Amino acid sequence: MLTLAAYFAVVSNFPNALLIIFVLAVIQLFVQMVFFLHLLSKSSDRNYNLAVLTSTVSIILIVVIGSLWIMRHLNYNMTPDQMNDYMLKTEGVGK
Repeated sequence: MLTLAAYFAVVSNFPNALLIIFVLAVIQLFVQMVFFLHLLSKSSDRNYNLAVLTSTVSIILIVVIGSLWIMRHLNYNMTPDQMNDYMLKTEGVGK
């Protein structure tokens, strides 16, 4: 239901669709942690759950930040207009 609500927020062009999606994502995160992963339930092995949660968040941050860095770097280096300007200025190619 949360995914459908986010979908309809985007399709209906709500003015604050990004905020709505963010709030629904946080709610969905907690729902999945409680009902599917049982991380916030009362168990005797809280240290294990905390270690798993910490490592999962760390891996996700590394993947997301690394992907954004790579995409930014590739976008900068692979933009055709910038490459053409560079070649015109340094080598006089394309005149």
